[in-house]
Parts: sequence; structure tokens; C-alpha cells
Amino acid sequence: MSGLYIHTKDWIEKTTPKSDIQDFYKEFYTNETVKYTLPKGDQPQWVDWVYPPRFGENHKFRKSYVSKIENGSIWMCDKGGGMVYALTPDQTCLHDMVFHLYWRYFEKTAVHKIPSASPYYGTLGVLAWAGHANYWHWLHDTLGRYHLLQLSGFKIDKYVLPPLTLPFQRETVNMLGIPEDKILQLTSGKHLKAENLILPSVPFNAGTCVNWTVEFLRDAFLKADRHTSSSNYERIYISREDASWRKVANEPKLMKLLIQKGFKKIVLSSLTVQEQIDIFSSANVIISPNGAGLANIMFCQPGTKVIQLFTSTSDEFLKIGQYLGLDYYFLKCRNANPGSRAHEIIKNLVVDVKKLSRILEDEGIN
Repeated sequence: MSGLYIHTKDWIEKTTPKSDIQDFYKEFYTNETVKYTLPKGDQPQWVDWVYPPRFGENHKFRKSYVSKIENGSIWMCDKGGGMVYALTPDQTCLHDMVFHLYWRYFEKTAVHKIPSASPYYGTLGVLAWAGHANYWHWLHDTLGRYHLLQLSGFKIDKYVLPPLTLPFQRETVNMLGIPEDKILQLTSGKHLKAENLILPSVPFNAGTCVNWTVEFLRDAFLKADRHTSSSNYERIYISREDASWRKVANEPKLMKLLIQKGFKKIVLSSLTVQEQIDIFSSANVIISPNGAGLANIMFCQPGTKVIQLFTSTSDEFLKIGQYLGLDYYFLKCRNANPGSRAHEIIKNLVVDVKKLSRILEDEGIN
């Protein structure tokens, strides 16, 4: 092990003649900008790992890119639900391919535990990344990389994915049309060295949530031949009653109000991805606590009202709302367990039902 490369391009430039770099490194979406506007409602309280958007200022995203590493390797560590690291031939880590919350573990511990690599004779396109059991990160940061591989023009023999153990993973891979015989599942502890390792940059690392990923997923999943609209889901409330954390502690009281307003309670874990897409694309008003299920607002129609309930929040769903022209509202809630030492982001919350009622009336939701 010999340190790290902050950017994969650093490795390419060090090891490749200048005249050949275009064969090993390709950039996309090099001039993406956006001006975020503050949503309606309460001021956001950001989680501690978020670099909040500067509202009212032009923001330029980092470039997206695809790199080819000859004899590069990919390793899924056996910690953290499958931390994934990309390595050069001399096992130097490529920092820009790592989820930043996992970097310290690699630097202090994992670097000393890298197992010998098994050879793969061919070209591997890497989709596996961190957080693949999380619906939001799976869509945006795993499947989003598939778009970059498509743009790159590199011929791929197999696509490296994490173990496909969850129904939404299998369903969405099928929806993208990735053939079963071109999938290589990287299991925990496995280290593979390929003749050619094709590494798309990670959308998350370009700016938490980027517009091109949202557009790619909308184009891929909002297909007219399989999409069904329904007037039964014009007003929906997303419940986290089946989640381990971030539940609405006073949900029965909240539902009394929402039922009067014509809202339907939805538990997303009981639905297929296609059913979730159909529901969100049919909705006019969505109320939901902060959580991965809000990723589905990328399938909403412009102008859809979204009221996000939170104690603290990250910024990705707000950004989706901005890209798609959604009518976004923040409603800050109080902690249900103020004395708890748990991280703020996972604490259960209590909704001010009277305040929400006033908001709905002000927004013409009677």
C-alpha cells in the first residue's frame, strides 16, 4: 500500500502518456450549475455531514467522469454493510470512489486487512458503492453510475453489483435491462482484480444529489407502457411505522387530521418499485418524514406539493424538488425522545398537528 490518490485522474495522468489519456479518462456533465431557492416553511436544521446549499447563489457541480484502470481491483470490506473500495494495481486507494463516512475506517483499519485479489480476465464495470441497502443511495449512487458507463462507450463484460438480496434491487436492475448473465455480485470480503476496471464517478460525490441522475432515472423508469396513474393517490402520507427509527410518534393523532383532508397512508416497504412510481407520479400532495422513501419524489409531476417532516435533515430531497419544480415545504418537528443520546437523524419525531393543519389550509388543501 502506498498512500492514496485523491482523484482517479491523478493516477491516470501519472501512469498514462498524455496522448493516450482520452482512452482511459472521459468527462461528462462538466458545466452543470443550479441556483437553489429556500423552500417554504421552517428553516432547515442540517445533519452534521451535510454541506448545505447556498440558497440564491449559483452552484456548480463537480465534473462526472469514467476511468479505466488496467489491473485495478475492487474490494468489498466485511464491515459497514459492505464498504466498497477501488484500488490501483499497487493497492493504492482511489479516494474519490469512497463514501466519505467510510474513509476513516479504511485509513485506520481496513488498509491492513486487504485480502489477496482473485483475478478476473476481462473488463468489469463497477456499480457497487456504499449504502446499497438504502433505497435512495441504491437509486442515485449505484444505478446512477450505470448511465455514466453507457455514455463512456467502454465495452463491459460484467457489471459489478453488490449482493442483490433486496426486492427493490432486483426489480430496478431488471427495469434498467441489465442482463442476468452480465451481473457479477461482489460479496462481503471479496477482492477482485480485473484486466480492465471501469470506474464511473459517484453521483453523491459530485454534490449529494445531481440533476442528471434524477433525469436518467425518470427516463428509465417512467415508461408509458408500464406506468399507471391513479386518482386514488392524489393526497398521500408516507408512514415509517415499519422502520426502526425516525417514526412519527403521534401518528394516530396526525392521521385523524389527514384522513379528514382525504389523505391515504402509504407504507412503502409493502409495495413494488413500480407501484411506488405509480403512486408518486399520481400524487398532488405528499406529506412524509425525512427518509429514503422520499427518493420517489423524483417520479412526481412538476408542481406537486411536498411537505417534509423532520427534526434534522440532509439536502438531497430538497434538491430533487428544485430540479423538478416541486412545491416544497419544510415542517420542523420536535424530538420524541429529547434525552436520547442517539444521533439526531434517527430520533423519532412529534408533529405539531395544529401547525400542519394551518399549513394545509393556507395551501388550499381542504
